[in-house]
Amino acid sequence: MAGDDGARETTDELAVRAAWLYYVDGLTQAQVAERLYVSRPTVGRLLDRARSAGAVRIEIATEHLGSFRLAREIQDRYGLRDVLVVPSSGDGLPFAERNARLAVAGATYLGRFLHPGAVVGVAWGDTVQHTLTQLPESVLDGVTFTALTGGIDYISKRVLASPSLAGRLRGIPAPLIVSTASVATLLRQEAPVKDVLALGGQASIAITSIGAAVTDGSAVNSGIATVDEVERWAAAGAVGDMLGEWIDADGAVVDATSDRRIGIPLDELRSIDHVIGIAGGRQKVAAIAGALAGGYFDVLITDEEAADGLLAMSTRPHAADPSHEAATVEPAAES
Repeated sequence: MAGDDGARETTDELAVRAAWLYYVDGLTQAQVAERLYVSRPTVGRLLDRARSAGAVRIEIATEHLGSFRLAREIQDRYGLRDVLVVPSSGDGLPFAERNARLAVAGATYLGRFLHPGAVVGVAWGDTVQHTLTQLPESVLDGVTFTALTGGIDYISKRVLASPSLAGRLRGIPAPLIVSTASVATLLRQEAPVKDVLALGGQASIAITSIGAAVTDGSAVNSGIATVDEVERWAAAGAVGDMLGEWIDADGAVVDATSDRRIGIPLDELRSIDHVIGIAGGRQKVAAIAGALAGGYFDVLITDEEAADGLLAMSTRPHAADPSHEAATVEPAAES
């Protein structure tokens, strides 16, 4: 009996250690297994034991419940497959900090669907770049990321600086927006460009951000548009830009840069089974609403400021593209 008690105590202690490493230190179950010199299935059983014994209590902080309510209301209103609303730490959050918070949620969500052989379409944006660099190495095995558009210089450099992403990314060897329509036509005919765009057609999941049609927005800051251009497109009805194209409040493309851009047409985004849109902040409410009206997303990751703005809009959005309603993607098992 003494030996049985000693064995039980040792197992309970191991379960608490596993729970601490997993829940507090944030290690994956595979990393916990390596740290404790046990198998991955054993870690799962230890965590179950810790929960059953009361060593672990899972609670939802009350301040997060409002975000969950907003997510459900937006999901129902816009007919989306899924919505994540990141709790706010106060309005007027700096741009970089807002994007970093969204990126953590984006990486957690995207990681559920990554598995060997997966092809992920990527539409460049600051928040998307941060999301990709947040992905843990453990979910990237056998995954290919393929650009859906030409590059944005500072973003491409940051992504390629990540060793875990550099070898898994197929980028288009051209900028997102080029100088003239004739240059764009020639580049689209080049085999390296055509090959990457064709690979994008094999993507089962995509992630994209959207910029606002404002003169201090990401399009101007990244150098892909001038202040004068944004003012002109906004006057023509544009509310935001995505994949280098500008859309109005109904999600229709405002013909502004289409002849000079390198990438898939925005309409082709709808043919991808699982499209994650990630954007937040009050400044982007109109842009997000336009993208939702056009049926370009079936998953939205946003923050409380944008969620409140979307629900405050008086007009009901157009129905999303029905092809997205029928599509399903099963999350991969945790590795």
